[in-house]
Amino acid sequence: MNYDEWNPIYQTILKRFGFLESDDEKTAFWLSNAFEKIKINAKTENFDPILILKLKIEGKKVIVCGNAPSLEKELLNYLENNKFENNKFETENVFIAADGAAVILQNCGIVPDIIVTDLDGKFSEDAEKEIALTNAGSFLLIHAHGDNLNILEKYLPLLTKAVSENSVIPTCQCRPPRHLFNFGGFTDGDRCVYLADEFDAEKITLLGFDFKDLNVTN
Repeated sequence: MNYDEWNPIYQTILKRFGFLESDDEKTAFWLSNAFEKIKINAKTENFDPILILKLKIEGKKVIVCGNAPSLEKELLNYLENNKFENNKFETENVFIAADGAAVILQNCGIVPDIIVTDLDGKFSEDAEKEIALTNAGSFLLIHAHGDNLNILEKYLPLLTKAVSENSVIPTCQCRPPRHLFNFGGFTDGDRCVYLADEFDAEKITLLGFDFKDLNVTN
């Protein structure tokens, strides 16, 4: 996502909801500095997050999972209708989970390929489960925005191992400072879709999205 293309949408969202760009920038720069310290201390080799995401998504059928109450039912129906049609189901399909949806996928026996999260979901234990899923192969995109700085401060120490193993990419919604990326999108759910589109998914299927329910969390 070219930031100049995203910025007009971003500015509209800020204005509509009364958010401050300076708050987003503050958290983004904090995460940038914190991420720099972790990588230096871990002495990690450089890697290309863009290439990693491209390899994971490009040309694949992407299932984006939101955290609506209907997710588990929709997910089980999707698996039932698709797993026997293609013996390459696991290699051709990529599951991207929005925040707490990752826990639902795990409960259904699926390790999400990518988790897009700001770590401030409804249940605090979900964040720890999302972080733990990096040990099972999930790739974690952690997001900085104006009101989750305290959450990042709390959970970043738990991410040191995952960062050192190149399983984490930090993101933001403002202009990205060093180490951070902005692929477009604002909530966890729409950032999943922007991500899949940015890296040329063959097809994007939405599960667990209820656009009429104002109480749905991502």
